[in-house]
Amino acid sequence: MIRAAETCACPIREIGPSMTGSCSSQFVLFMSILESFVNGRCDVADPCNRVTDRGIPDDSYDFVVVGGGTAGSVVAARLSENPQWKVLLIEAGGDEPIPSSVPAWVTAYWGRKDTDWDYSTVPQEKACLDSGGVCSWPRGRMLGGCSVINGMMYMRGNPTDYDGWAVNGATGWSWFEVLPYFLKSEDNREIGNGVSGQYHNIGGPLPVQRFNYAPRFAHDVVSAAIEMGYPPTSDLNGETGTGFTIAQTFNDNGSRYSTARAYLRPASKRENLHILLNAEGSRVIVDPATKKVTGVEYIKNGQKNVVGVNKEVVLSGGTINSPQILLLSGIGPRETLEQFNIPVIMDLPGVGQNLHNHVGVTLEFTLTKEPDVPELSWESAMEYMLKRQGPLSGTGLSQLTGKVNSRLAAAGGRNPDVQFFFGGYSASCGDGSVGDAETLADESNKRTVSVSAIALQPRSRGYLTLQSADPQQPPKLQPNYFLDEHELAVVVDAARIAYRLANTTILREKYGMQPTEGYGSECPGGGPNPTDEFFKCLTKLHTAPENHQAGTCKMGAADDPMAVVDPQLKVYGIDGLRVADASIMPTVVSGNTAGPVVMIGERAAEFVITKYQEQLRNLYGENASSLSSDSDYSASNDRWNNNDSGNDKWDGRWKPWDKHWDDSQWAKPYDHPSQHVDWHRKNNVNQKPHHSR
Repeated sequence: MIRAAETCACPIREIGPSMTGSCSSQFVLFMSILESFVNGRCDVADPCNRVTDRGIPDDSYDFVVVGGGTAGSVVAARLSENPQWKVLLIEAGGDEPIPSSVPAWVTAYWGRKDTDWDYSTVPQEKACLDSGGVCSWPRGRMLGGCSVINGMMYMRGNPTDYDGWAVNGATGWSWFEVLPYFLKSEDNREIGNGVSGQYHNIGGPLPVQRFNYAPRFAHDVVSAAIEMGYPPTSDLNGETGTGFTIAQTFNDNGSRYSTARAYLRPASKRENLHILLNAEGSRVIVDPATKKVTGVEYIKNGQKNVVGVNKEVVLSGGTINSPQILLLSGIGPRETLEQFNIPVIMDLPGVGQNLHNHVGVTLEFTLTKEPDVPELSWESAMEYMLKRQGPLSGTGLSQLTGKVNSRLAAAGGRNPDVQFFFGGYSASCGDGSVGDAETLADESNKRTVSVSAIALQPRSRGYLTLQSADPQQPPKLQPNYFLDEHELAVVVDAARIAYRLANTTILREKYGMQPTEGYGSECPGGGPNPTDEFFKCLTKLHTAPENHQAGTCKMGAADDPMAVVDPQLKVYGIDGLRVADASIMPTVVSGNTAGPVVMIGERAAEFVITKYQEQLRNLYGENASSLSSDSDYSASNDRWNNNDSGNDKWDGRWKPWDKHWDDSQWAKPYDHPSQHVDWHRKNNVNQKPHHSR
């Protein structure tokens, strides 16, 4: 039988809204029972490590981080490692709900205002025409942000993405220079099991591994891709950047690992870190004479409040919220600010510009040899409750992906411009049944799956601007999808690849996979030999608008008129203000953005730490290390070892800090790179022993 609620070391509180609202009414009874059991599991609820809402903050802090999402959680936790700094994190939502930890319930908190900003674009002329041209952009509104509602896929993008940033003005952001910060955050549980230690690391806060469960169909798609000639790979973040694979994700033993869980929960016991929940950062207060940040305005319980800032503010509101806060603060295009009677603090024309996103088409296929039986049943629920395995421990086909070169990709084959995402075999909702005999015998009741063919390197650019000076009104979002038809041509080619994939021997013979009859019937030119015009029409109709928005606070050189932040992520012309999230990307990376955003958070924190350490050195010379724990982050530490010993050049790739702060005393320095930091042990966090890896 299903276990009763466990006796945990700390009382379990039900956190966040129920997930049952995401299911149809006929499923509510079963889902309510299942959710109650999930809420009673100690490893899922994690009651001893949950954050505490400060309620009323102190008058001032050394650092204020606005936005506790994917990057903000990283920045706040890292800055608070220095016990001499007071850090405040302001988050518009609440703590992440307990049920969000179940991988299969990945979309349970989309489309509801208490957990999702639920943004929509203005009507598009060439996209999302099946919904009146309005594209939906879910964005997480809770601690962990989008890392609580995304598919958890761990991708880094192409190395050429970052080299392009560096060449075009983002000095210090080449692939070789950002790779150490990917490694710093990573605790890869599968090194030596299809994943190479040349490209991955252990000991970081974020566990990275495949889910405990993937449908058989997902494995067969990988085989089908090999049949098509794509190289076999188990790691698109390794030596081979093209091919199809079941991706690694941010999860631990069948449970989602958001950045809030990985970074903030271990840090939340620190007396110098305060977290303010359900408080919306509305404005950064800047002295108009000195251009120095002096405070942050926020709204909590309908009341505006101000907290003072002694050193810096880091905006981590995301691609939409960060530029909106800048505009409301008087930082942005002069004409926009004057239009809304906002006093101009700094005329920065790039704020809100350069908005872009991955985009593609959603295709639907029917598996004519497979009945559509529920993935979620009492049996599969038991499998999760007892062993953290089965369909609930994964995301169905969403963990499957592929990256390939279209006909329009750059020469050389190492900069793939297409990614495929899949949908189906979901265990998100159910009534506990496995399907009756009549259902199984019904020839019309066949399983469908979706394939989204995505252009990874869009050329179209849009913008974000204010609709109102009211900070609680959403901004105007104009992505200008397919303004440049380059990505439309890429998507057409990608759709043809998806059709060829469906027609491979294994998928055709084993599953009877074929385009769903009637899907896209509004578009001329369909049928057995679809035309380019059919795929273009289908793309505009059934657009996959993706959720990888980037670019609205572009990072660039001082002579770039559209740059908002410099390569240290400091806002041009403002003293004490940085931005750290996907908005700083000059161009969106070629893949999922969660991993790169964590890297940006790690770098932002180190930029801040290094700055104040250097100030101490300038004041006190080399003796500064005895005056402040800032020395924990010595800029002179060799964090990347090129290994002159003649062995593999990546051996000993990540050199941990020379010293580590354990909140009470200096820990013994590490003697060798192989002695990785165990984040949970160092921070006294309850954690099961790691799997062998």
